[in-house]
Amino acid sequence: MPIPSSLHDAVRQSFDDVVISGRHLSTAIENLFREVHPAPGLATTLRSVLFQAIRYNNIEAAIHGSLDGIVDPNLADVPPFLRELIRSAYGDDTDRVLSSFLVDAPTFIRVNTLRTSVVDCYDELIAYNPLWVSGEILRIDRPFGLFASEAFEWGWFEQQDITSQRAGHELNAQPGQRIIDACAGAGGKTLLFAAAMQNKGRIIALDTNAGKLQALRHRIARAHVDIVDPRVITSTKVVKRLAETADGVFIDEPCTGLGVLRRNPDILRTLTEKTYLELLSIQADILRRNARLAKPGGTVVYATCSVLPSEGRDHINAFLASEEGAPFTLANSWQTLPGENGGDGFYVARLTRSSAS
Repeated sequence: MPIPSSLHDAVRQSFDDVVISGRHLSTAIENLFREVHPAPGLATTLRSVLFQAIRYNNIEAAIHGSLDGIVDPNLADVPPFLRELIRSAYGDDTDRVLSSFLVDAPTFIRVNTLRTSVVDCYDELIAYNPLWVSGEILRIDRPFGLFASEAFEWGWFEQQDITSQRAGHELNAQPGQRIIDACAGAGGKTLLFAAAMQNKGRIIALDTNAGKLQALRHRIARAHVDIVDPRVITSTKVVKRLAETADGVFIDEPCTGLGVLRRNPDILRTLTEKTYLELLSIQADILRRNARLAKPGGTVVYATCSVLPSEGRDHINAFLASEEGAPFTLANSWQTLPGENGGDGFYVARLTRSSAS
């Protein structure tokens, strides 16, 4: 569906909001939709045009359809230092990895089994073309308006990528356990743990961002979860007081976000070599500090939505070889690229703390 010429200036403004003003692409799209009130088909087209414009840094080509169906890693607007990092890690597969960033991602949801069944949620969302994938996972093939639905307001589901759900389940949280979500953010995995625990036990959700934890409070209320204790990290003491208290610790590291570029192509607008190196230092520190929160015999899961070994495997290898990592053993690890099973790119490692430590 072509974009009406009357909307071209509004779309250009949305592009400028991201590239020049630094606004998140999702926010720019929301603002555009509020302004033009598009029907579902046009909304899909507008979204696609803006995504392609950001991926290739070319709004005019996107508006006029020159980028329709294009997946070209050579044309993509990728910082040179990042291309070199990916080339060093993936060699002959570099173009395949870069191409995985340049396609749209499906919408997945996790059914909240504390509130409903998978069957009932599926039936309620039939207008959105749901497809049952496995467990509590549904893929939604017509997502326009999904989050204005009654089912969402009832707390029947949360949007969550299929690989993100797999990462959360690596912790194997059980009813009655004490779990620490060390980088909880707005709490997607916190809510997954609560459902797996049947709302029995305790989850301490930590983050340095008070605003994200406030969003989590709204989400746990909608999900009818009452075992979550959100805590803002205001100093290192907040974490130190929790040493050796958790059956399971989940560490969802802040990272480059390369594994979710399909959904957030604007990430590359602010990613520099300097910020990348700063992230590596932060990641190593977070892993070292938070692994100590697991009881002897407990579990630590490290996750990062990146495709770079430097943000995943390399950190785990260095940690296990260090004095802090000596009580831990690697029980499982895996890496995905964007698009594998439809999901995002993740590295996940599950560590077990020695019961004698």
